[in-house]
Amino acid sequence: MNGLKRNIRLVIFDLDGTLTPVDSLWRYLHDAFGTWDRGRIAAAKYGRGEISYKEWAETDAAYWAGASLSHVMKILQQIPYQQGAREVFEELKTAIVSAGLSLLTNRVATELGADVAFSNELETNDGRLTGGIAVKVAVNNKKEVIEQVATEFKIPLKEVALVGDRAFDLAHAECLKIAFNPKDEIARREADFVVSDDDLTRILQYLI
Repeated sequence: MNGLKRNIRLVIFDLDGTLTPVDSLWRYLHDAFGTWDRGRIAAAKYGRGEISYKEWAETDAAYWAGASLSHVMKILQQIPYQQGAREVFEELKTAIVSAGLSLLTNRVATELGADVAFSNELETNDGRLTGGIAVKVAVNNKKEVIEQVATEFKIPLKEVALVGDRAFDLAHAECLKIAFNPKDEIARREADFVVSDDDLTRILQYLI
């Protein structure tokens, strides 16, 4: 654990389980649509390495084909923010990189004032989900997306902080890594700082 305080100019946040208390937006939507009995099969295949993240995402998206976009947005509107999220975003230059879905990521980015957001996009046509998805952020390519964000802002990686609850959220060794209520031991072990608290403002002591 590196306790040295750095000059942090950009903070890249995970979304699920970090900015919101919902651990997985995918599971949240499955529960809302009653498709988890099928969704859990693809999740298990991904967990065993039998399919890629892209294949898993495409399988899930297909289950929701035909759902109205307005209905999906009503479901997402019920997801609350983590305590202190608004206050944190008022203090920092921020980005969101999520392997979840842009329907929520973009809403959160707009409401909290993130400078940029990257996530996966469910495809729509005439106000309904088509069952297709554009996979832009997978759990195994977050490092590359983090580098892309830092490059866009022209900020060195050593001046970037990562905040998330799982190891793949903290995927770049050059960045300052903050595990917020970590869900796996790798995240806890590899983080520079661990915050075990429901109040997201607790991370500010390591950033400003």
